[in-house]
Amino acid sequence: MQTLHQALLLQKLYLLKSIGFDYYDLQFQKPLQTQFPSQNQKNLNQAIKECQLCPQKLSQPHIGLCNPHSKLLFLTITPLLDLQTRFVSKGALMLKKIIENVFALPLQQVSILSLLKCEIPKNTQEECTKNCMGYFLKQLEFSQSKTIVILGEEVYNALTQDKTPYKNIQGKLFKWNHLKLFPTFSLAQLLRQPELKIQAHKEFLTLKKDLYETNQ
Repeated sequence: MQTLHQALLLQKLYLLKSIGFDYYDLQFQKPLQTQFPSQNQKNLNQAIKECQLCPQKLSQPHIGLCNPHSKLLFLTITPLLDLQTRFVSKGALMLKKIIENVFALPLQQVSILSLLKCEIPKNTQEECTKNCMGYFLKQLEFSQSKTIVILGEEVYNALTQDKTPYKNIQGKLFKWNHLKLFPTFSLAQLLRQPELKIQAHKEFLTLKKDLYETNQ
């Protein structure tokens, strides 16, 4: 029975590929922490605030912006907003302009989250990202976002563990489990190299078109 199921699944994948569907063999990381009760978002927020999993953290945990029924979820490695959920850094202010001016969305219709919930030394980020993954996946569930905007290669690698060269997938929208992923430039890249904003704008318009068509 299992062999038959696998054969039918493979047949379906070949059919999808033949009609132009991009297939990526990606899997969600399973949450490494399940001990916190998370029946609602308020409970989850409290668990994040009280988290002591990483002794090397350099700040208090950041919850980020997690709105229910988000149309888009923007994902970074480290926290982008401050502890009061304010847009104070250059990167945060730039993203705010992108959300409001390019996508024409109010902040209440997006979520802005990070894989790491605290400021963490660079040499321990990989280990700590695994500790935080359960929190992020729960936030993703509560946000109900169907599209994740991946802000940079580092975020993509940490989330998916996929080895596909980033240049091959950047600016493209593809299915990943029950979600859509849209890998693009990191905010740090756009700040360091302003000339990349032209290409980033084109990529965002691709996503905006899909978002518009999906909500028709």
